[in-house]
Amino acid sequence: MVIGLVLDDTLDRADGVQQAVIAIGEELRKRKHDVHYIVAETERDDLKNIHSVSKFVSVKFNGNSVRTPLPAQKAKLAELYGKIDFDVLHVMMPFSPLLAGRVVATAPKLTKVVGTFHILPYNIIATGGTKLLGKVTKQTIERMKRCFAVSAPAKKFMDEAFGTFNKSAVLPNPVDYHYFHSFKKQPSDKTQIVYVGRFEERKGVKQLVEAYAELPESMRLHSELTMIGKGPLDEYVRLRAEQLGIDIRLPGFVSQEEKAQTLANADIAVFPAISGESFGIVLTEAMSAGAGVTLGGSNPGYASVLEPWPETLFDPKNTKELTDVLAKMIRDPQLREKIGSKQHEAVKQYDINVVVDHLEKAYSS
Repeated sequence: MVIGLVLDDTLDRADGVQQAVIAIGEELRKRKHDVHYIVAETERDDLKNIHSVSKFVSVKFNGNSVRTPLPAQKAKLAELYGKIDFDVLHVMMPFSPLLAGRVVATAPKLTKVVGTFHILPYNIIATGGTKLLGKVTKQTIERMKRCFAVSAPAKKFMDEAFGTFNKSAVLPNPVDYHYFHSFKKQPSDKTQIVYVGRFEERKGVKQLVEAYAELPESMRLHSELTMIGKGPLDEYVRLRAEQLGIDIRLPGFVSQEEKAQTLANADIAVFPAISGESFGIVLTEAMSAGAGVTLGGSNPGYASVLEPWPETLFDPKNTKELTDVLAKMIRDPQLREKIGSKQHEAVKQYDINVVVDHLEKAYSS
């Protein structure tokens, strides 16, 4: 099949949706499909068949810095459809009427269209904005044969905002289980606590620094907190750690290999996101890598992954609760092993091969 993966964003950033799109695209390519990425302006050249049909501007939305596209160029779309006869367009949702909306509107009538919904709103403004977008893009949504959402909470919101009740299903974001599983734990004389993600308010990095500082000094002496990532709170985290007199390893952005190895080394992987999470790819990466135990803030997206193990969820706004969960897991290696082994087995349901099997059926049905 000839498949177009449509994203209203650049592929130059390694955010969660981009990771999912590329993972799906390259797995489909391995299966001998002809895969194309139809995106906003992208400079990377390590992927085949990237079609940049629009420029973009950066705005703040849903607690993130989001790139929103300018109108897709009609000449570029006409040229694209003149050269390539797509069987399927797979659109990442929610989407802009200026890029993905135009891509679908100008596509041949016989081209099948499906969508995947990736967000949960961070606040009431994002909720209202997304629902308004559902009304604006109603005609495009009607053309979609299937609409997937990456979690049950995301599906519920998508159905309400976009009216997709009769054609929606849950299909989670994929993880390359075998890749992350290939990294083996390196021995350490300290309990390794690991966070990976953006340094921003929504991700709960302030709460993690405060909670770690509240651990008994004896625990901190025998543990190491590594926080991988960058963002608006970079300087805050460094200065606050100095004020509190605690050591935090802050390597910044790292390669995919270093991220996977650090997660494999983790005795405790912790992700205290407050809100706005629809799924939690980083949770499944940690579980696949064999982290001793994976903990998450009890936002709906993370809870959809971690709900079989309620002791791994905590109120991310409650610093004392996060401190208590960390202390409990540091004290009890057997509990970590008990939960972690179950997480490591359960995460196989999110493997890229399982997810793409479902997509192939949707594309061909």
